[in-house]
Amino acid sequence: MAIFGIQLAFSMIVASIISKLGGTLSLARYLLCNTGLIRYLHPTDTELREMAGVPKDMSGGGKGKGKKGNKDDYKSPNTFHVPKNLDITLETVKVTPVEVIHLRFYSEYHWVLDYTVYATLLYIVTEIYYAFFNVPQDEMNLSVYWCFLSLGLCLKVLCSVTAVYFRGDEVMGERAMCMVMGGIYLLVAMIILIIDESNLEVGVDPAYKSFHDHASAFLQAQGLPTAGPASKLLIKFTAAVAGGMLGVLFTFPGIRMSRMFYDSLKYCEGRPFIKLLLNLSFVSPLIVVAMWIRPIGRDLFTNSFGRSPALMTEEQFETFRLVLVVLMVVLRVAMMPYFLQAFLNIAQDRLTELHKEAGRILNIDLQKKVAGVYYYLCIVALQYITPILIVLHCTFLYKTLGGGGSWNGSVKAADFGANGTSPIFSSVMPDTDDVKYAAEHFSVALSSLKVVFSPVVFRGIFGFLSWWCNFLLLASSAVGAGYLSYLSHA
Repeated sequence: MAIFGIQLAFSMIVASIISKLGGTLSLARYLLCNTGLIRYLHPTDTELREMAGVPKDMSGGGKGKGKKGNKDDYKSPNTFHVPKNLDITLETVKVTPVEVIHLRFYSEYHWVLDYTVYATLLYIVTEIYYAFFNVPQDEMNLSVYWCFLSLGLCLKVLCSVTAVYFRGDEVMGERAMCMVMGGIYLLVAMIILIIDESNLEVGVDPAYKSFHDHASAFLQAQGLPTAGPASKLLIKFTAAVAGGMLGVLFTFPGIRMSRMFYDSLKYCEGRPFIKLLLNLSFVSPLIVVAMWIRPIGRDLFTNSFGRSPALMTEEQFETFRLVLVVLMVVLRVAMMPYFLQAFLNIAQDRLTELHKEAGRILNIDLQKKVAGVYYYLCIVALQYITPILIVLHCTFLYKTLGGGGSWNGSVKAADFGANGTSPIFSSVMPDTDDVKYAAEHFSVALSSLKVVFSPVVFRGIFGFLSWWCNFLLLASSAVGAGYLSYLSHA
């Protein structure tokens, strides 16, 4: 209990809330079912027969060919052809919990969002505890482990959603898109990682220097002759590969975000304030990304020009960056119902586009065009919410483990500059079998590892991850915007 302190009680309370009230207090269900979302009902066979003038005993028979894998649908006596230019007005109903729980990926969506909310709540309580109480140095910050679990859950679910594009022959285009964008992001990450810290302050170079120096000293203290851990080139290449893989996961969420953004603007005509918030939520990653570019961010806000004083101190600027990320996440969560409604409206848009075409279509194909939109709702919700949750918890870890400033602008971030001195390490191998001495050496080993993995190292790791994930939000949305603006009309 001395190691964890009162934080263990916080964690137990939150875990109890999850187990007892998780089914009642659910932000995930609230965003889908209590924000006024409406879905479109597909026309029934009877309605289509009446509008198309098709007799009840007439069916499509075996005439419908050309769709591999659906032969049984076309031979069914319940299939028939209708004109594509039918004037169909779709009925609407509200999205309800009874129906939404049966959608694909609903349980994953429910767990990701609700668990992240509880982890964030625990993180906030822990930060308040650290701010107002004298916490012992050896007390572990349990909120960090909740953040790690939240990150792992988000990445696992995002991998599951992306894996859909790698199954079956119907998604070969999406699969190729993921592979191409992964290669492009790998190249971009390699370029980013060679930029000097004076221009882009993600902290990778200082993190490697700190890790290399301390790890070399630690290994030498154990009697292991070594020139140090892996080379900087290998470390940066590994980071670039990880960045490319994250780029694959963020590709279709960004493209989907762009499509929903354009559609939501179309459906919010006459509501200027909502349109302003939608635009801010879309461009907010650009603002966050710019704050890590030193000439645009730190130098502009913390340096005095002429006689005018600096806008912020170094400490206040670190806080400003953290708050910007939190505001971006809050804004996107608040705008989520508008984006999801824009997606659900695609059902009516599909029929509008179909009305412009000539020819006939099977009733089941027309119904699938409408019903498929609603069945895809939870996947779209995951693609929207999961990337920003990853950004949020990478930022939390950047602040807590990396010493990335404070929430009140009073604590300076971890210094990248080394003072030229290295800590003195001792051997962690006990010279005797005595349990007491073994425990003491184990404590020494833990202390040594804390020095090797210093806040500077974590600041480099999560500084790069935070900035890179924000960059992926921006880049993937820009790719989607470019596709919708130019290529889709080509």
